[in-house]
Amino acid sequence: MDTDGDNFAEARHTGRLAPLPDHRHVTAPWWQELWSRHTHITTPLRRRGLECDIEFGLSAYIVRVSLPDDTHLIIGPPQEPASDRPPGHPEGWIVTHEHPDGQAPFEVIYDSSPATGSGAPDRPEAVHGGSIPPLIQAIDRRLAQLGLLQHTPERSAATPPRVLRGYARRDAEAFLAEHPLPQEPLPLPGLTPFLSALAAAETPAEVSAITHQLAGITAPVLDHIARHIVGVALWRGQDHQHTPQAQRLLREAAQSIRAAMVKVAEADLENLRAEYAPSPEPPSAARTITPPRPPAPPGSPKPGTSLSR
Repeated sequence: MDTDGDNFAEARHTGRLAPLPDHRHVTAPWWQELWSRHTHITTPLRRRGLECDIEFGLSAYIVRVSLPDDTHLIIGPPQEPASDRPPGHPEGWIVTHEHPDGQAPFEVIYDSSPATGSGAPDRPEAVHGGSIPPLIQAIDRRLAQLGLLQHTPERSAATPPRVLRGYARRDAEAFLAEHPLPQEPLPLPGLTPFLSALAAAETPAEVSAITHQLAGITAPVLDHIARHIVGVALWRGQDHQHTPQAQRLLREAAQSIRAAMVKVAEADLENLRAEYAPSPEPPSAARTITPPRPPAPPGSPKPGTSLSR
């Protein structure tokens, strides 16, 4: 659990985070293990100045978030029925806003838990399941409305890609267990015949034949990949969760794949034009020709004849 260890070290030593809970369990290995399983929730909230703790609810561990007005948030999986998922990775999350005296009714801020079969429809958040970013966004919106959000941190461009991908691997672990994906690279198309033929080609026509055939057998594969990338860009349709920059980059990537084959075809045609339909040579500079002198009128002196006697 290297990534979780990195998160716990960051929680202890980064001054930008709200402090850790002040109780004797903080140094206990079992508590640190539970904390590391929930840092994908606690770290974003602590960056907002909110103090968090881990407690046991009715049947599963929950995150308690202290708010400036002495109320608190409870973030956890559905407690009834109990989830068999590991701590920190349930099928969905429920966030409630509660008062310390328990007299005022609690407010459900977010609920992405699946329906229990009671006939009640799923809440809109149910499509997010155990995903954390929509949960944090819902908390941000509600606390901002209540004036309880001290500050929202800016996205840090300095976070190393290794750390970001480590967070993602951890948070997608349960999802990938349900949706296993191929681990080995996809088989490469056999291009040996094309490389052998290219080494033996001697004319533009022969190179064109190779290029045209190569483009013909690879274009469907590349277009298939491009369509999949467009599908990623359109994740969840109009309600996508990509940032505008990420969506733009994905669309540009798909367009670049398709544009690559167009450029290959254009290059091939340029070679064929040069071979079979070359541009005419520009006309050479016209020579200057002196027109003949017109004949002299009758009675005029001949050239070189003096008019004086």
